Amino acid sequence: MSKKKQSKKQINKGTSKFNFPSYFTDHGLLYGKLFLVSILLYVFTIGHDFTQDDAIVLEANSFTKQGVKGVEGLLKYDTFYGFFNQGGKDNLVAGGRYRPLTPVMFAFGYELFGENPMPYHIMNILWYALTVLLLFIVIKKIFEGNKNIGYVYFVAFVTAMLFAIHPVHTEVVANIKGRDEIMTLFLSLAAAYYVFKGYDTNNKINWLFSGILFFLAMMAKEMAVVFIPIIAVGLFIFRDEKMDFAKKMTNIILHLVPVVIGFVVFMFIRNIVLGSAADTQAVSMELMNNPFLKYVTQSDGSLVLTHYTSSEKFATIFYGLGKYLQLSFIPYQLTHDYYPVAISLKTFSDPMVMLSVLIHLALVVYAIWGVLKNKHLAFGVAVYLVSIFLISNIPVVIGVNIAERFLFMPSVGICFAVAILLYQLSQYFNKGKIITEYAQFKPAFMILAVLFLAGSYKTITRSFDWKDNYTLFERDWSKSRGSAKVLNSRGGSLIDKALEEEFANQPTVKEQMFREAAERLTEAIQIHPLFKGAYLLRGNAYLYLAEYDKAITDYTEALRLDPNFVDAQNNLKQAQELGGTASLEKKGIEAGSTGNFNAALGYFQQLVNQYPNEPKYRFFLGSTFANLGDHQSAIRELKKSEELNKDPNNLNRIYSSLVISYQAIGDTANATIYQAKIQQ
Repeated sequence: MSKKKQSKKQINKGTSKFNFPSYFTDHGLLYGKLFLVSILLYVFTIGHDFTQDDAIVLEANSFTKQGVKGVEGLLKYDTFYGFFNQGGKDNLVAGGRYRPLTPVMFAFGYELFGENPMPYHIMNILWYALTVLLLFIVIKKIFEGNKNIGYVYFVAFVTAMLFAIHPVHTEVVANIKGRDEIMTLFLSLAAAYYVFKGYDTNNKINWLFSGILFFLAMMAKEMAVVFIPIIAVGLFIFRDEKMDFAKKMTNIILHLVPVVIGFVVFMFIRNIVLGSAADTQAVSMELMNNPFLKYVTQSDGSLVLTHYTSSEKFATIFYGLGKYLQLSFIPYQLTHDYYPVAISLKTFSDPMVMLSVLIHLALVVYAIWGVLKNKHLAFGVAVYLVSIFLISNIPVVIGVNIAERFLFMPSVGICFAVAILLYQLSQYFNKGKIITEYAQFKPAFMILAVLFLAGSYKTITRSFDWKDNYTLFERDWSKSRGSAKVLNSRGGSLIDKALEEEFANQPTVKEQMFREAAERLTEAIQIHPLFKGAYLLRGNAYLYLAEYDKAITDYTEALRLDPNFVDAQNNLKQAQELGGTASLEKKGIEAGSTGNFNAALGYFQQLVNQYPNEPKYRFFLGSTFANLGDHQSAIRELKKSEELNKDPNNLNRIYSSLVISYQAIGDTANATIYQAKIQQ
């Protein structure tokens, strides 16, 4: 094989016929525009908190939180190991997860910044902006040698700009954990750049760079593997168009060798780290980890989970693929959660399923034909199809029907295809001729302006939803009403919010939040009756509402589903203790209401002995002493209740009782003091 380096003179030969302003072809200006737009779209996320899966890789990861010292553990174990801190649970999803690159980055970040989320958000934004710039550079590199500079700059810039403003990327950028998606694409693009550069120059150092960068991309996320066929297709379409097919394929394979070596080295390390988990696909029977399960009722009336039929599985998969296309072109009603059963079981009798099948069949046929015919549009279609295939649930079940973050890499193909189509639209209005004047792009730029405004608006407004878990779940639960997971998350976030200090003196508001939490968790249980986590959280809501019998029932059900559920064991014990306490309180109040004050005294004395710092029981005991005529003891207990009380709404009844007891013993001075406090 012999390749000659193309000179700038060769590349630009004949470009004098073009008349484009500098701001259309000046690299500095174009980089600045793309970088600035990418930063400004997400600048409001800088003040956001940790959200969603940030806990797994950063906030609650025992290795990451060791800083630099934790790097060894991050490299030695499954990515989930540092969060669960035990074997087994780190392999909840088929095949295991070995993605150490971004956790290592977070470990270094933790060494410098600790648990302050701001620096991590800033870095996410910067890496995203750099990825947008690199996308522009790589597309220009792909087109190197094309003398139609208007076409090259238009497609490169529009692709990068559409990618920058696409609202479906908010989950990746606004969620710190999304760094893995950003780094995977950034490093894959960098590897592709050096493959093309090596192909054009035959410089072996570029081969070395491509292999190293691709290895790092795989270390960020296994999704990088799709770039091997993507690069191959790119070389086939954009290089040596008239070369003999066999020789062309030989050249392509040769230049992919370093990338393949990077892949093989990664897989070797991955298999050592994960062991058998890397070689087997465990079939999970937990609905939260396998979306292709359904409930069936047995003869005894009990519910069990069973697998979808093959027809149901593939119909549901194609529905999800159709949803991906919809989100790519109409990113409406964005949500972080498509867990079971936000996308319910589908069959091939569903018109939307069949429409998706036909569209994807047409795309596959066009991609194959277009690649063989060196059609540039086919490259965008191929990038999308190859990328989407890996996360389609066809080759391996990935634990969820679809996820917006999974569109991060496939959207490159969509943006590229749209850029090509916009250029062709401009050509159409120019009677099919090559665009030589900037003004001839007017129809395309008018459409791009609308897309820019709409996409930017949606991206910015959606980014606010990622402020924290409470905000995210509040915004998304109604959009994913069929998801047991998001309903469970919403219930849990309401409970956590109600326990915050700002609601300490708002018992009515707290009660409303606990009751709404119980409602959301009930909906989650209705969708997934074997969801032990939802039973635990609903039990917690009932516990805070002092509805102990209901709490005990939920904790018992959680333990029936998992006898080793430690949290349910501990909370059940607490509910039983508090339930017994509630029973004593009820008996004491009933005895006092019937005039049996001696019996009431016994009940309330038990409560005070068990909970000496609970002001309510001190008040009951003091009031009972007063009813028995022992006002000295009543004053002692009432003053202790006043001292312990943290709710100002309860003070007046304590003051009133103290006034009565002080008057009963003839202490008018203190009676007057507490009477004055009541009037305040």
